[in-house]
Amino acid sequence: MRSTPRVRPSPTLCLLALAAVAAASPAFAGAQERFRRTPPLPDAQPQELKLPPIERVSLPNGLSVATVYRPGSPLVTLQLVVRAGEIDSPPERPGVAALTARMIGKGTKLLSANAIEEMVESMGADYSVDVLMDYTVFTFHVLEESLDRALFVLRFMVLDAQFTERELVSVKRTAYYDLYNRKKSPEFLGWRQFLRTLFENHPYRTATYAEDVIKFISTKDVASFYARFYRPDNAVVLVSGAINGATVAKKIGLHFATWIRPPVERSVPAPPPPNARDRVCYVEDPNAADATVFVGNVIMAASDPGFFPFLVLKHILGGTTQNRLFMNLRESKAYAYYAFSETEFFRSCGVFWARARVTPEFIVPATLEIVREIKVLSAEAPLPAEIEEAKSFLIGNLPTRFESLEGFAEWMARVVALELDEGQWDQGPERLKLVNVERVRAAAQNYLAGKPLVVIVGRPEWVGRYLREFDAIEVYDNGGALKLTLRKGEER
Repeated sequence: MRSTPRVRPSPTLCLLALAAVAAASPAFAGAQERFRRTPPLPDAQPQELKLPPIERVSLPNGLSVATVYRPGSPLVTLQLVVRAGEIDSPPERPGVAALTARMIGKGTKLLSANAIEEMVESMGADYSVDVLMDYTVFTFHVLEESLDRALFVLRFMVLDAQFTERELVSVKRTAYYDLYNRKKSPEFLGWRQFLRTLFENHPYRTATYAEDVIKFISTKDVASFYARFYRPDNAVVLVSGAINGATVAKKIGLHFATWIRPPVERSVPAPPPPNARDRVCYVEDPNAADATVFVGNVIMAASDPGFFPFLVLKHILGGTTQNRLFMNLRESKAYAYYAFSETEFFRSCGVFWARARVTPEFIVPATLEIVREIKVLSAEAPLPAEIEEAKSFLIGNLPTRFESLEGFAEWMARVVALELDEGQWDQGPERLKLVNVERVRAAAQNYLAGKPLVVIVGRPEWVGRYLREFDAIEVYDNGGALKLTLRKGEER
């Protein structure tokens, strides 16, 4: 799954040395605090963002086609976006969306899995499948002269998919061990519990399954999911590269003309309510070397007017090593190895969290400092200099996101799949420039003023040793099952 957060690398030895100095020297800590309040000036001339327009065509069978002309691109990217993701798996069969996507390409009525694999390799293509919360993406990166063959292969893989027990057993085994091995990552355990708790009574919770549910999925479940959601009106074919959009659209129409199915009946769920009470979840990880802390809440969807002001807020809080969380927890107090803030956006909502890796004895003070920094930002407008520095950083880094084939393809798929407005595609710099103190203050009051959820990952014995100051702690095993709730003053 791609709904998990990206893990940043551990800090360097140089930063570890700086933290030791900060802990030992009040003067150094004060200097760092002054530095935070007077951030460095942005680059005088950030790189301009220039994205070509998306040309869209609807075919008679309901299939949409979106093309982008990118002159000079060494490869052509071909994608099929199906607007069905982990949220669409039946609650009693979580994981069906992912297994269905993995089964695409594992054989058709005319082609075996090995034959399809050989065809992909003969093109020299790079093929991948990503299953996200709201949609699924099948991606080919190929040479321009191989685009027709890639269309042919994609058409057979998707339209003539066959789900055999033999292939499903192999796919289930791989999926099971993928999830099992991911439990070795404290960041994954924390992220999954964070989403599981925020989405406790919402359809998005279906996506937070553990590996044990994989064994219950049958070929009937996969075939049913495929028949329900893999329909032309629920899909978009995307092509980007040095191509002629009109010609490519005609070719897609010829390849997919036989894809005729009734329209999909589905609705977008209402956004979940944000966490509204003090809540601390502790996930036991017997192999943890340090504690990993998540603090955050539900926020707006990417289509909301508060999206760009909140990006500025997020950057001010913990976008880089020069922002508030890192300067406080890492440089001033030496509680944490790293501390950053992040966001992820789905169709119905977004989520925001601060994430820190801390030494066990500082779990409580580090967590309280993160909560305090969020509350301060919700109550007191950031300094104009902080806002302008954040805007400049975000604007200057937007173009780098689209330099790679993967980055460009990922963003194009998201804009199309979530049906974001055209301004989200290429007007990010202009919208960021319009962000001011008032809009940032409004976003902070709307989305940071509540009570954030706290999720901590660490060794089982740390609960009784270091976390006594919390009023209540929900303790979970590394599979996400609730073991017990400890109240303040109780012994484990």
